[in-house]
Amino acid sequence: MDPAPADWPNYQYKREPGQFKRSRAGLIDPTPDVVSLKFLPKDNYGFVDWAKAIKDGTISPVESIPGISKPLKDEDKVENTQDILIKSKMDFMPDVLFPHTAHTVWLKCSVCHPKIFRKKAGDNNISMVAIWKGNFCGRCHDRVAFPIRNCFKCHSVPKHVKK
Repeated sequence: MDPAPADWPNYQYKREPGQFKRSRAGLIDPTPDVVSLKFLPKDNYGFVDWAKAIKDGTISPVESIPGISKPLKDEDKVENTQDILIKSKMDFMPDVLFPHTAHTVWLKCSVCHPKIFRKKAGDNNISMVAIWKGNFCGRCHDRVAFPIRNCFKCHSVPKHVKK
């Protein structure tokens, strides 16, 4: 039950997901409660650098949403992960360095493994066609993570030239 109007200025209002944001007077507050993308750090290609935004404290993703997801248990939290070099199948395209650490800042392993990616290196037949169709990296990228239209955001490791 909401407090009486006279009590609103002293009331610590904590809204549940899906509820309206309210002002100190108890009125519905129409102002956005999100950070504008223009204030978030950008990468070399002009896309939002989400990992840097978290590291700098610009944003702080919640670990869970009550009634929708559960908080991570200590055993689900990942601290030491190695980046993975994924060799490009095309000679002209640089290889991909998959940054595990950037993905495990707020995701647990079971989000991707084993449903999206098998854990064993080399067991995933990753292709750009599959990614564009929403598989592998495409499960999140182009949906809730940065878009995949700039090839060199991911394909960033030059191939070694054989002489």
